[in-house]
Amino acid sequence: MPPPPIIAQRTRQPAGCRTPTVQPDISGEQAARLAVLVKALADPTRLRVVDALRKASPQAVCQCELLPLFQISQAALAKHLRVLLDAGLLGVEHRGLWAHYYLANEDLWGQLRAWLAPLPGSAGGSGG
Repeated sequence: MPPPPIIAQRTRQPAGCRTPTVQPDISGEQAARLAVLVKALADPTRLRVVDALRKASPQAVCQCELLPLFQISQAALAKHLRVLLDAGLLGVEHRGLWAHYYLANEDLWGQLRAWLAPLPGSAGGSGG
């Protein structure tokens, strides 16, 4: 069990409010971008799709190869892939009738990793 948080002594201001002791590391624009990524990943099937593509990387994987991994219809898988594509997490290469998916935009993944990394001196919590 993690230790309890440290609550520092603070003095109240005349209006009852206190001066903020911490500021977010990310801007409003960065937070909005991260929210899109997190929302796209906030589904167990989409997380598993990303994990399968991560393991296959740098090779692209055909949608027909992904389908047997999940107990869902082709249309449902296509919707999940569209959400991940729209968020910029995946790329797709069409070859005739086949659609091959791959992890796209390493910079987005780097931003997510950096935000989730433990803060220096923390016991391994999230970066936010």
